[in-house]
Amino acid sequence: MASQQFSDRLKEELLCPICIDILQNPVTLDCGHNFCLRCISRVAEETSSKCPLCGKSVRKNYEPNWLLVNLVEKVQAMDPSEMPTEKEKDRCEKHEEKLHYFCDLDGKLLCMLCQETKEHKSHNVLLIEEAVPRYQEKLQLQVEVLKQKEMVIKQAKPQGEQKINNFMAKVELEKQKITEEFQQLYQTLQEEENFLLSRMNWLAQEGDSGKNVYVTASETQLNSLKLQIDSLMERQHFTHKEMLKNIKIILCRSEGFPFLSPTPVPSHLERKLSDAQSRHKNLASYLKKFKDHLKNEGEKDRSKFLKGMSDKDITKFFGVPVSCSSEGTSDSPVPMTFDEVTAHPELIISPDLKTATLDFIQQESSDEPTDPECFYPFRCVLGFPGLSRGRHTWETQLDGPGGGACMVGVALGQAARRGFLVIDPLTGFWVLRITGSECQALLEAGAREDLPACPRKVGICVDFECGEVVFYDAVTNTHIYTFHTSFPGQVFPFYRLLFPGTRITLNP
Repeated sequence: MASQQFSDRLKEELLCPICIDILQNPVTLDCGHNFCLRCISRVAEETSSKCPLCGKSVRKNYEPNWLLVNLVEKVQAMDPSEMPTEKEKDRCEKHEEKLHYFCDLDGKLLCMLCQETKEHKSHNVLLIEEAVPRYQEKLQLQVEVLKQKEMVIKQAKPQGEQKINNFMAKVELEKQKITEEFQQLYQTLQEEENFLLSRMNWLAQEGDSGKNVYVTASETQLNSLKLQIDSLMERQHFTHKEMLKNIKIILCRSEGFPFLSPTPVPSHLERKLSDAQSRHKNLASYLKKFKDHLKNEGEKDRSKFLKGMSDKDITKFFGVPVSCSSEGTSDSPVPMTFDEVTAHPELIISPDLKTATLDFIQQESSDEPTDPECFYPFRCVLGFPGLSRGRHTWETQLDGPGGGACMVGVALGQAARRGFLVIDPLTGFWVLRITGSECQALLEAGAREDLPACPRKVGICVDFECGEVVFYDAVTNTHIYTFHTSFPGQVFPFYRLLFPGTRITLNP
């Protein structure tokens, strides 16, 4: 374990400040800082010939650092699992003497010199040959105890399996009940919908038939009236005797013309339409109340059921990341801005404090900022406001050459801001490293976890009470990664821009 820790610490000292990875083909600049040959060459092509850390002017004919090359090769070849364990050693690590004794109090193997030290002088020290029978007996007693526990487990196992089977049977039965009940509900609603539509179809058909009758009756009367009018007008041109002949009968017949006023929509159809509208209105009101009640109760039940479940299971079975959906808090987006006071001098902050850009052209001045709140030499900036309670979400859009490259997440307010930053949860940073082709979670001791997503728009949700920092793709609303922790103080949105031209925009 100590060897592993030593190896990890040694690897931390061999990280390239640009790519935050083990140095590849390391070179040393005139100022003394070390970088990967590929990384510093790429930076030199995009910017002036200055050290990315201190800003001093350096030559471009970089000299390889062979000492670092050899050291990197040896560190990468180290395998702590191949180092000899205590059992494989036959001599004391401290005195290089053969091990003959066993300390009954500390449980350690000792050499002749060890047993005479002040540390073990007052302890019960035995020869290894004497200690073995004692501990063989203790081991045997422990074996008997474990066998008894094994027997208890074997006896309880069938009962436990039966309980699990009963539980699964209840689950399946409940699934069947849910399916049947919802099918019945769907069927009832479908039948009601079909009947309401059938009533409308019948009324439409009756209205269409009535329209035909009304139009036919009206046209028949118009035709009859036209004949009567034409006949009277023609008689006006007859001779006096011909016009007066049977004039009384003709006028009486004209005055008694049967004028019919057909009803466009019969009253019984009006009543049936009114009945159908009333039924629909009542049903819609009932369904709205039912839907609202179902939604409210469903949200409470959903939050209660999902509480304590892992993001992996929630995403697998329910389809969306809901780590930030626990009961009693709000996850509505929080308006965020950049804190100019904390921004590295080469970061350009927009007037509305919503966009930060790493300038293509480095500033001439390489003086370290006097304000202790400002990040230097790493090009970082914090967001505002800080978070100390509740749950908050915001989104970040990434742009720039090749999609841009940056670190996105949150940081403790008291986290370091000067010198070589070790960015991991142990130092107060919960961050993803995103470039145009990869996305990684930065873990403890320099470890990284490669993630399948490579988002251009990242959503971040901080649940202060639950101790969670959740990242999700804000375009597809799919979960990316969750840090589980406990926050010892106020946290702030954190960004580090890696390549010139990278631009990040906050939303909202």
